[in-house]
Amino acid sequence: MSSLKKISLKDIAEAAGVSTALVSFVLNGKKKEYRVGEETAQRILKIANEMNYQPNLAAKSLRSGKTKTIGLVVSDISNPFFSQLARVLEDEATKQGYTVLFGSSDEDTDKMSVVVGNLINKGVDGLIIVPCENSEKAIASLINNNIPIVLFDRYFPELNVSYVALNNFNASYIATKYLLDSGYNSPCMAAYDINLVHMKERVRGYKKAMENAGKKNMINVVFLKQDTPRKSADRMLPKMIEAGADAFLFGTNMISLACLYTIKDMGQDVIGKIGLAGFDGNPVFDFFNAPISYIQQPIETLVQKALEILIDSIAERNAVQSVLAEGVFVEASS
Repeated sequence: MSSLKKISLKDIAEAAGVSTALVSFVLNGKKKEYRVGEETAQRILKIANEMNYQPNLAAKSLRSGKTKTIGLVVSDISNPFFSQLARVLEDEATKQGYTVLFGSSDEDTDKMSVVVGNLINKGVDGLIIVPCENSEKAIASLINNNIPIVLFDRYFPELNVSYVALNNFNASYIATKYLLDSGYNSPCMAAYDINLVHMKERVRGYKKAMENAGKKNMINVVFLKQDTPRKSADRMLPKMIEAGADAFLFGTNMISLACLYTIKDMGQDVIGKIGLAGFDGNPVFDFFNAPISYIQQPIETLVQKALEILIDSIAERNAVQSVLAEGVFVEASS
């Protein structure tokens, strides 16, 4: 028989010097509703964590019909951007009394549907999904079945569903303009060959910046295969550089990584002359000894907003919301 004592709300209340009801409000994410002070709420959460409090989810679900769990489905949890998303979401959800279950789609619609189905079977109250290409029908099915859902990073304009994403057009425009203002004559763009709105908007922003600079006839976008970006980069980038490309805007941090390997293999004299900009930083970039500027996505703001919308949706007290946040341009240190 285990000697470990199961921690109760009463135990936490006694340690915090507050009522059991107050502890319940905080741990069930109702601190705002019952006007619990932030300092008191944080003290209760800290004590609950130190005492290793484990809520009885089964009993809670029977009482409320809710499990206080949400599901997060990303394309690839090993991608630094999505691993950061998962980390921040877990922290923010904990503050609201929620637990997060994770899954990766590997950019495969069928796998995404399986992962989503498994999370629903586990009783999640709602889902935050980074949708993959051609997953419109799967998302529409969730909407039609009244599953609380928020799309993150990517979205489908034709679907009536809440989403939170970067303003990709503005971000790409700013990054391209930076390259042009830095004196580069022929910036090119490397993007994924996919039919997703975030990539389309990034390409559109690049093209608009080039057009406004009077370089419409110099617009040059190379599309890499998403499953083999390094192979595509090895085949295409050297030809572009030989033809006069003196700067690149990379459509994602993974594209940046693939292309940096290619350019590095061309020699340090080449990588030192090419202007580089992309989306999201990556510690691995330091390995290439090539200054790369990037758009930093406001991940905490995006996550907080997505979680807020989802919790409201779970409580059936919100309409569909569309949020586009502005990124911050981080100039490379020379």
